[in-house]
Amino acid sequence: MSAQPPPDNAGEHLILEITLSQNKTLLGVYYNHSMYNHFVNSFEKLLENYFPVYKHMIIMGDFNTCLLKNDVRSSSFMSVTQASNMTLLPLGATHHFPNCVPTLLDLILVSSPSHVAKHGQCGADGFSYHDLIYLSYKIRPPKAKPRTLLQRNFGGMVLENLRSDARAAAWDEVFNADTVDEKVSVFNSLIIQLYDVHAPVRSVRMKHFPAPWLTDEIKIIINRKVAAKSKFKSRPTDLNREKYTALRNHCNKVCRDAQRRHIHESIQNGDPAKVWNFLRSLGVGKSRSQTIPKDLDLNLLNQHFTSSVAMDSATKLRTLNNLSTIPTPDFSEFNFSHFTDCDIERSILAITSKAVGSDSISRNMVLPILDIILPVISHILNFSISSNTFPSSWKDAQVTPLPKKANPSFSDYRPISILPFLSKVLERLVHHQLNRFLVQNNLMNPYQSGFRPGHSTVTALVKITDDVRQGMENGELTVLSLLDFSNAFNTVDFDILLGVLRSLNVSPTVIDWFHSYLHGRRQRIRIEESYSVWCSTTAGVPQGGVLSPLLFAIFINSISNNISSSYHLYADDLQIYNHAPISDLPVAIHKTNTDLDYILAWSQNYGLKVNPNKTQVIILGSPRFSSFVDYNALPPIVFDGVHIPWSKQVKNLGVYMDNAMTWKTQLDEVSRKVFASAGSLRRLRNFLPTATKIVLSQSLLLPILDYADSCYPDLTEEQLNKLERLQNVCIRFIFGLRKYDHVSEYRAKLKWLPIRLRRNTHILSLLYSILFNPAYPDYLKERFHFRHESHSRGLRSSQNLRLNIPPHTTKFFSDSFTIQAITLWNDLPLSIRKAPSLASFKRMLKDHFLGS
Repeated sequence: MSAQPPPDNAGEHLILEITLSQNKTLLGVYYNHSMYNHFVNSFEKLLENYFPVYKHMIIMGDFNTCLLKNDVRSSSFMSVTQASNMTLLPLGATHHFPNCVPTLLDLILVSSPSHVAKHGQCGADGFSYHDLIYLSYKIRPPKAKPRTLLQRNFGGMVLENLRSDARAAAWDEVFNADTVDEKVSVFNSLIIQLYDVHAPVRSVRMKHFPAPWLTDEIKIIINRKVAAKSKFKSRPTDLNREKYTALRNHCNKVCRDAQRRHIHESIQNGDPAKVWNFLRSLGVGKSRSQTIPKDLDLNLLNQHFTSSVAMDSATKLRTLNNLSTIPTPDFSEFNFSHFTDCDIERSILAITSKAVGSDSISRNMVLPILDIILPVISHILNFSISSNTFPSSWKDAQVTPLPKKANPSFSDYRPISILPFLSKVLERLVHHQLNRFLVQNNLMNPYQSGFRPGHSTVTALVKITDDVRQGMENGELTVLSLLDFSNAFNTVDFDILLGVLRSLNVSPTVIDWFHSYLHGRRQRIRIEESYSVWCSTTAGVPQGGVLSPLLFAIFINSISNNISSSYHLYADDLQIYNHAPISDLPVAIHKTNTDLDYILAWSQNYGLKVNPNKTQVIILGSPRFSSFVDYNALPPIVFDGVHIPWSKQVKNLGVYMDNAMTWKTQLDEVSRKVFASAGSLRRLRNFLPTATKIVLSQSLLLPILDYADSCYPDLTEEQLNKLERLQNVCIRFIFGLRKYDHVSEYRAKLKWLPIRLRRNTHILSLLYSILFNPAYPDYLKERFHFRHESHSRGLRSSQNLRLNIPPHTTKFFSDSFTIQAITLWNDLPLSIRKAPSLASFKRMLKDHFLGS
């Protein structure tokens, strides 16, 4: 328990630590006596101190901040609570002073709202103008109900016997089959026959989460412990007690060490999504989705997923005719090349998903005998491209519907498709050849950053934010429009997509293969062992397909042909923007509306639909110019007859941008995510060794701090200090530090850079790739020029690799990525600028900053 005297303008608080069922809960009572807004900062620091320590936090009290008002005080308080990942429980007005408007001053904040059973308020007329507020909180989560799953018994399989039978199998039947469908059918039958013998399907009752670390040796030790316990209970002698205690302690140590090894091995070198999935399998973190209702009609939901509005036939014919009139390019047409066994093996090993498709063939069934069946798989895949036919059974998808919120309607489900494993292998090989053709002939939109090597959301954001800052340098505001396509991947028209491919000089035989690939697809919903009926899909690139992102990028490639605004694409995210001084904003808006009319016409011609209700528009600029904008006097942004309201802030490719480019909301969101992730990992902090916690922090926590930080290098000192404190949260998690322990020496042990130098490292690493990696986008390369390139004759300074600094006069552009990156680059020692590779550059750069 702790009670601390408040500093000036800070609130008073009383903190209790309550331990129930081995769960530590923080219960706090807070009173804000100040009429100033400074208390928000002290309350934020209070949350930062305690949140990394406790899984359950409940804070109640009189905050003297009316949340019924929309003022600076209430918005600052709400921003802090949301950034700290605390949830404010809904209440009515709690303060009723005579002859005054009722106010909401008494609040309840919790870290885990799912554990709240009941809360509310009741009057206290006899002794206070404040209502009493109350909360009922359940610590223990409900137990998971047992499930019965059908699984193959890979654990009981004798590998040598499996491989012996695989060599003797009648693979010649695959080679002798006439069609690709027959070949796949025979292949599947032979594989399933093999595994029905060596790893048969069996029913497994899942009472708890599976324990993959539980080896046969550990099971023997557990059985010995159980036997010793039974013997001690039947004959409670000192000798039996000692034997049982020794076996119990040994068993606990062995189990704990095995769990630690398993967790460490499973999270090493894993991307954040896979690491979180693994941790959820251990019961760590929040469930990804809400519970699916038991009475959900799977057939109706599947019909909803597969239904699409057919294009107007006249519009479709006109679009196809326009595509057919595009002149044939002057480069060689695209044809498939033969897949080598080496290419196919690399493709198989590159796909790590263990999901089982509708053909019941999984990755785990292919890898143990891959060297034996590789020639068979190679024959099937090459026969597919030579016969221009995609196997029919590989077109069937099993869909898992994930609800986005509680009590979802059909439109609130996200369909997650699982395709046959070998279909993804074939798609990956085709993707490689088609993408190489597109890159070699410069066929992709230069401002398309989705699903292209060297291109990313970060490169797109750097381009856009620096363009906005260039406008601020010129005394201009930027009108930015973010367009939202409705269900874009699922509404791609097959015939128009094939017409687009023809216009890119894809050969007729390859077009036939893509026609087979797109048509005749089916899907059904699967929830555990319940299935919907099959439904045919009549439009859309296949959900979950490896080729789908590339095919959609090709489909939308021409949307910018007649756009006069600046624009950028990331897959189906399209944004257009125009710069103008404040007096010419109506001109910029007219230009935007003209381009929106063109985008609407293009979308109608190609069968896509932009959702005006999710489209966002914002005016970005310096704080001074932004404050002068009279929105009521501006003409509206209009799309398809709908007036788009002006936003004060927008979320652009995962980054929050506000009118004045202050990044306040972005920093609050980063803070919220760090606290949420650190809270999820809290239960592991005393269980895992330090090395594993370092891996977890680097995989799950630091990427939140790092994401797109190169696009907003203009943070204030106060904002950088906030990021520093968030980095300290990671360090405290790793070393189990208390809230007042200093972290500098521990950061040095980790060899982590302070947050300012860490951001500089990211900026410089991106610049190095822009300068020397040809795959990185030209729209960033054109911003940087070596000094010697401006001279016609060779200079000794050409070896210095220094960059020209573009002329600029304002702090707005000096804080841009372009200027910051060049300044930092030119200040580096020449040996680092001459690093032969990105890896060596990063290593030398880190050593340089650590030594400075």
